[in-house]
Amino acid sequence: MNPIAMILGSHVIYWNAVVILLGVAACFCLTMALFTAHGGRAAAIWLLLPLAIALSLPLARFVNWYCHSEKYLSFWKAMTDYSRGDYCLAGAILGTGLAGLIVYLLGFTQNLRRLYDCLAPGAALAIAFIRLSEIFTNADRAKAVVTNPAFQRLPFSTEITSTGEWRVATFFFQFVMMLVIFVLLMRFFVKRRRWPMKAGQPRDGHVALMFLTWLSALDVMTDSSRYDASFLRLNGFVSMVQIVSGVTLLVVLIIYSRRSIRANGLQKKLVVLWVVFFLAVGLTGFLEWLVQRHGNWYLSCYFLMGLSCLTLAIVDYRAYLSVCGEKKRKRA
Repeated sequence: MNPIAMILGSHVIYWNAVVILLGVAACFCLTMALFTAHGGRAAAIWLLLPLAIALSLPLARFVNWYCHSEKYLSFWKAMTDYSRGDYCLAGAILGTGLAGLIVYLLGFTQNLRRLYDCLAPGAALAIAFIRLSEIFTNADRAKAVVTNPAFQRLPFSTEITSTGEWRVATFFFQFVMMLVIFVLLMRFFVKRRRWPMKAGQPRDGHVALMFLTWLSALDVMTDSSRYDASFLRLNGFVSMVQIVSGVTLLVVLIIYSRRSIRANGLQKKLVVLWVVFFLAVGLTGFLEWLVQRHGNWYLSCYFLMGLSCLTLAIVDYRAYLSVCGEKKRKRA
């Protein structure tokens, strides 16, 4: 059950909504600071915020309705009654990306890649808050049931109020990892954003691509563990989030592979990265198949799956490095 934070007249405000609001506010403030510090207009971020909310809510609800239509009386109810039901984070990310594109098309910024770069760290921080907000709901718990009383507490597990079961707190692990990704993105933004690129390579957009890479690598593993994962209607093996995340990792690799070939030609090390990537994809798929048939092996399976997903992220990062130039050393 979602505990109530306050009641204002006929309006009920829940604690998870308060936490999400704090995440959105943190994202807005950080994006504003980064964007204006790098020559952007504050008006672009003020326009981005309402557009992102207006597009993210219906898209996130639509994806959730598609995957969990049994939760709603009808499609119309799902899209008009936001007092109940859930959302899918993939729809929110898509909505925010479209909002940035609209801001660019309206002429509020001349550099869409830079806007996305400045948005990426704040988005990671907002997602961390969103994951933390699940402490007030029954969502985002693992399939694995915790029976040892010593581990029946946060950060290891939380109780499902409807059944009394204690399940692994997937949301808390995601919260911690998103904070790690946020720190990595901030370091990447400060240390690597001004790194020289090889001739013909864009200087902006890399922070946003690394955000998508690291988030996708995390979601491939963690969404596998959730008992409430969202599946496409024609597929019951891998979740919708896993499919989207896998495609995103592949798209990032294709983007940097094309840039690398243009800058360096087809090198052996790039081919090695492709081989490693698809081997890691195969291992991840095999582990997903294995954990679905041997639930008691989840610790070993998810540990190995974590390593394979980390490998996917490292491959994308190495592909990015292949288009970077050499930084000139300062003379003493």
